[in-house]
This record gives sequence, C-alpha cells and structure tokens, in this order.
Amino acid sequence: MDLLLEIIIDLVLEGSVEASKSKKIPKFLRYLLIFLISLFFIAVIGLILFMGITILKNSIIGGIIIILFALFMFVMSILKFKNMYLNKKIK
Repeated sequence: MDLLLEIIIDLVLEGSVEASKSKKIPKFLRYLLIFLISLFFIAVIGLILFMGITILKNSIIGGIIIILFALFMFVMSILKFKNMYLNKKIK
C-alpha cells in the first residue's frame, strides 16, 4: 500500500512539474500547478521546521540540526524555483 501511494504521489508531482514547464498548457493551469507544487513543498518544509521546534524542547542539539536542515531545504527550494521558472533562456 505504501509503494502504491508513493508511485501515485510521484506521478502527480512529476507530471505537475513537467506540465508547468510546457508552453502547450494554458497559463492559468500552469500557474495553478506551480502554486500547488509550491504549496506542497512549503507544507513539507513547514512540518520539518515544526518538528525541529518541538524536538528543541527535549534536545537542543537535535532541534537545532533539524531546524537548520529545514532552512537549508527552504533556501535550496527557492534557488531551484528561481532556476526552473524565473531564469528561462529565450530561444
């Protein structure tokens, strides 16, 4: 069951990323897909950050490591988004 859920989510995310890059898809749909993908990744990073803050109460070093990991993921996702959507080369 876990593998089936993983395959479905992987197909949806990969399909959404590829569709958001395609010029054949209408702009409204592309922007909606970009918004949904961004929302998903922000939610995952937010949950990791929340987990780090929660663990910070019990273990300071562990909480700081998880918070730094969440911040690293946030910065890298911003850079990836910038490279993927904002720095398009005109051919």
